[in-house]
Amino acid sequence: MPVFNGAPYVGEAIESILGQSYEHLELLIVDNASTDKTKHVLAAYKKRFPKRIKIYTFATNEGAFIASNFALGKAKGRYIAMMDADDVSYKTRIEKEVAYLETNPGTVVVGSQATIIDGKGRIIGKKTLPTTSAEIYKQFAVVNPLVHPSVMFNRNLLPNPATLYTTKYGVNDDYYTFFKLMPYGTFANLPEALLKYRVHGKNSSLNDLKKHFWTITNIRIEAITKLNYQAPLIVFPIMLAQALVVSVLPESLLKEMFYYLRGIKTVSMKISFPLPVMMYEKIKSYATLFLA
Repeated sequence: MPVFNGAPYVGEAIESILGQSYEHLELLIVDNASTDKTKHVLAAYKKRFPKRIKIYTFATNEGAFIASNFALGKAKGRYIAMMDADDVSYKTRIEKEVAYLETNPGTVVVGSQATIIDGKGRIIGKKTLPTTSAEIYKQFAVVNPLVHPSVMFNRNLLPNPATLYTTKYGVNDDYYTFFKLMPYGTFANLPEALLKYRVHGKNSSLNDLKKHFWTITNIRIEAITKLNYQAPLIVFPIMLAQALVVSVLPESLLKEMFYYLRGIKTVSMKISFPLPVMMYEKIKSYATLFLA
């Protein structure tokens, strides 16, 4: 669990891991040079659970994925579960993901569906994702079909068991790393929601969507040209359409549409211009391809 200035939510995230039905786990937390009260929250939990929690502190903010690689180098387990400091895992998450990897030894990463909550923990949407490896593989051409803080890796199948993420694309390093892991095993998503994914306005992956789009486009191009990803032919006109939409729409409207299409908000949301709800419903199945 990497954390940076996570004082408002990190306690709830920690509680959700310590309260798992699966008890044979260790929780490794890397404080990425937080400047708020995060260190005090972490210290209090470390004092209460000295055998279950390990805390490491960086002098400077190195980013979530460098922090995660560092923690992986310290981890003892055969299975590595990721967790964000502002999310909440359901009680049976770890148990069910371990059980899946135990019975599917060729799976390198398993994730789950997710419930979306706001800063106060209220449910505001859901993430619905494909479950089979074939479906997941195809969807990678237009969207990241894994909720990163819900995933668990089979360490035995990683090309390097001491490190995981290739850190070259910032907050999108997970997307690129998933492409690199494709030759090493199958992917899966469990059919139920095992994570509450929190949207609170400061999520790094949900800000500056235009910048993230061009980064993601570069990742897809590199996956196709250098990583042997076999993209469906339809991806190329979709990428062109995505680029057109992202170039034309203002950031504010782009974010509203993105939130709706990804299930983060419902059609009752306040939008930047009047558009009938029926129109949103009619175009959703098509527009998801262009903004996802």
